Amino acid sequence: MKYTKTTEQRLQQLEDKQSILELKYRYLNACDEKQPEVVTNCFISGEVDINFGHIGQFNRREDFVAVFKDLGCHDHIVDMHHAQNPVFLELTNNTAKTKINLRFQSINTKDKLHVQLGGYYLDEFEKQRDGQWLISKSAFIINSVSMSDFSGEYSKVVYSGNCMPD
Repeated sequence: MKYTKTTEQRLQQLEDKQSILELKYRYLNACDEKQPEVVTNCFISGEVDINFGHIGQFNRREDFVAVFKDLGCHDHIVDMHHAQNPVFLELTNNTAKTKINLRFQSINTKDKLHVQLGGYYLDEFEKQRDGQWLISKSAFIINSVSMSDFSGEYSKVVYSGNCMPD
């Protein structure tokens, strides 16, 4: 097998992939741990393209984080983002595209609602001058939803499907 890339180029590519995955995991952990400042710093400053469907579309990271704080940064909201099966769709010296599956669970202890989502992120990343990778574009596509009400004696499924209910 003949490689066209040098050992240094291949090593840099591996390091870049690892840095991108660590950035994505840092973002998801910050969401679960209710750390809006960390979430903010995972995205490039200036114009971004964030499309999280029913949550909204945003072109500034600060606008997205304001909605994140309003919806998720409460003691009665318990979230878990579990990323899996990352695929690099494209990787250059300064840009990358990925598809990363997500299993998401949210428990709202105030409203007694449990939501479980399955789907995937289509993300784009930019390498900054200091070598740090940041998210420049992110879309989340839902492919399964299950919602349960646990306010009564027994938990009751109130919705299941392949998209969020209207």
